[in-house]
Amino acid sequence: MKSPNTLLDEQAIDPRARGQRVSRRTVLGMLSVVGAGAALSPRTFAQSAGAGPRIIDTHHHIFPPAFTARNLKRMTDDSPTFPGSFYTGWTPRYSLEQMDQNGVATAIGSMTSPGVWFGNNEEGRKNARDCNEYGARMAHDFPGRFGMWGAIPLPDTDGSLHEIEYIYDTLKLDGIGLLTSYDDGKLLGHPNFAPVLEELNRRKAVVFVHPTVSCCGFPIAHINRVAIDYPTDTARTITDLIYGGSLLRFPNIRWIFSHGGGTILMLTPRLSGVGLTPEERAATIPNGFEHELQKLYYDIASVSLSAIPMAAVLKGIPKDHLLFGSVIPFFTIERIASAVNKFDIPGGDLRMIQRENALKLLPRLKA
Repeated sequence: MKSPNTLLDEQAIDPRARGQRVSRRTVLGMLSVVGAGAALSPRTFAQSAGAGPRIIDTHHHIFPPAFTARNLKRMTDDSPTFPGSFYTGWTPRYSLEQMDQNGVATAIGSMTSPGVWFGNNEEGRKNARDCNEYGARMAHDFPGRFGMWGAIPLPDTDGSLHEIEYIYDTLKLDGIGLLTSYDDGKLLGHPNFAPVLEELNRRKAVVFVHPTVSCCGFPIAHINRVAIDYPTDTARTITDLIYGGSLLRFPNIRWIFSHGGGTILMLTPRLSGVGLTPEERAATIPNGFEHELQKLYYDIASVSLSAIPMAAVLKGIPKDHLLFGSVIPFFTIERIASAVNKFDIPGGDLRMIQRENALKLLPRLKA
């Protein structure tokens, strides 16, 4: 039996390679053939989450097998706490079993750090395509259970623009997944990325941003570097988007930031633009820095494990801009869901965080 990758290559699924547009039905038909080879056991879990809170998990990592096999060393080097088997052992069944046990109706898959682009544009395009087609196949094979934040090979502008077209017009994924920085520390407001943000603004994209450590990571004994540098890089890129003018220039992008925005809430007194001239303030934060922060969406992944950061999030961010996130498989869904239920959150606010806020961003899930 041929491998799934061979089937994909021989089916020539890329519409640009054939000089014509391929319909979504055709693509998903091809993907379902691959899915059979991957033994995903589709319909088994199709409607299993009918009862319970029907949570929408917006921070749910997947590890497509072909991509993971090619990039396993990069993944373990990026986060050496976890062995290779941690990544290769993930399956859709693993996710679905946890979802069913904890009232999660739908999980939106995403790629975590180190992402899909490693300096070679051709390789980055292949990585993104493999991940996006795998995510589309999961959504097709398990109706209503999965979505996907599509991966793009930023900082390859042309490759990213082509993949955005494929993500939206062919695969019909839910939005775009980005990292906080690329290419040795270029934050998302960097001028190099403006053409991509312009296209995402045109499409009114929902953009899920996950942290990474692409520069400035300092080792500390006994501490995984991501513990400090992930939330720090999140704060950096949010600040860059605000003071670089990207939030005002691209107002149609709906941004989701991981882990309660990292350290951003703790830093607001230092980031409030005290040194700006009136003209600079009017151009970047006309209504104040905190007002700009409250335009964004944030998941409560990991911060919900402690009362101290969660208190800041619940106080500093409007309840209708908070989303449930599990960070599976780095945490179990049960651990995050149980932690959230321990806080004194009114039932109506809890329903917003668990489901209703996500439905505003992803109205297809209302069906």
